[in-house]
Amino acid sequence: MPEAVWIIIRIAVILLVGYLLTILALKALASGGKKSKMPVLVLQPLRNMVKLVAVAIVITLVAGQFGIELMTILTATVAMVAIGFIAVWSMVSNVTATLLLVTVRPFNIGDTVKFAGEEVGGKVIDVNLFYTTVQAVDGDCYQIPNNMFFQKVLKRCKTVSNQSVSIGEHLAEPETDEQK
Repeated sequence: MPEAVWIIIRIAVILLVGYLLTILALKALASGGKKSKMPVLVLQPLRNMVKLVAVAIVITLVAGQFGIELMTILTATVAMVAIGFIAVWSMVSNVTATLLLVTVRPFNIGDTVKFAGEEVGGKVIDVNLFYTTVQAVDGDCYQIPNNMFFQKVLKRCKTVSNQSVSIGEHLAEPETDEQK
């Protein structure tokens, strides 16, 4: 038989085995989820992960049938994931820290905050998804990444205002004079 026919047969076997193993893995996951009474909100992302990994493996094996080396694909994939992870990590860290600032409320708008051993500090005047803005005594404003509040020791002084940190206010459109 010609080589092209063997390639088609191998690809068909890869696709069939990949499909069957994916079905088997999904059934095992569903069975384990029922036994441990796992909520659907946890189980669905795991199902999606199994499907994604299965598709990636099948694509890699099929590409190998056309002479593309497995290590080339893996190296390129790992490099892209690493670059993406590093690029997104800072944003995810700040957004997560913002959610914690809103729920835990280590300080309120109007409080005076200062990091122990640091010169930066002042009255909290704004909190958004990425930064908390503080105004120093000399009038200078500093934007501090929200994740810094969980990495350093924070000194909080008395509340000047009773206004709490609220994410809803900072995501809404600013009111115009006509709306007020």
